[in-house]
Amino acid sequence: MPTSRVLVIDDVSVIRGFVKGALKHLDVRVGEASRADLALDMLKSMPADVIICDLNMPGMNGEAFVQALRDRGDDTPVIMLTVEADRAVVAKLLKLGVQGYLLKPFKPAILAARVQELIDGTAPIKPYEAPADVEAEADAADAPPAEPTEPTEPAESTDTPA
Repeated sequence: MPTSRVLVIDDVSVIRGFVKGALKHLDVRVGEASRADLALDMLKSMPADVIICDLNMPGMNGEAFVQALRDRGDDTPVIMLTVEADRAVVAKLLKLGVQGYLLKPFKPAILAARVQELIDGTAPIKPYEAPADVEAEADAADAPPAEPTEPTEPAESTDTPA
């Protein structure tokens, strides 16, 4: 009987099935939720050892899900699935406390290996450290937009004819 539980949260049933297929050779029970708010309720009575969550979902998105999870003191490792390749988005996710992310489409073997590492305790439980330039991009994304500036006159050329 599997000893570890993985919860897959995605609004697309085909993606949930693909993730389940990727994990079929692991010794895990896989639960599913089609919405993040349902997943939060499920986790109250059936905790998971690893959560695999889509970022872009209707209603509560993956970022809000992770924030709610962490706010209630749940430090279950989260792997985020996303089509977002924006470094600032990824940095925000890492700051929220996800243990990793995979860009869709992903390779099933990579997802399975990452889940196994988290279950075995061979992967870092703390989020990966984002490089400094990614951190700066995330901070810039959180900052309010800059005030528009007045256009300036171009400087006079000091070039001399050759």
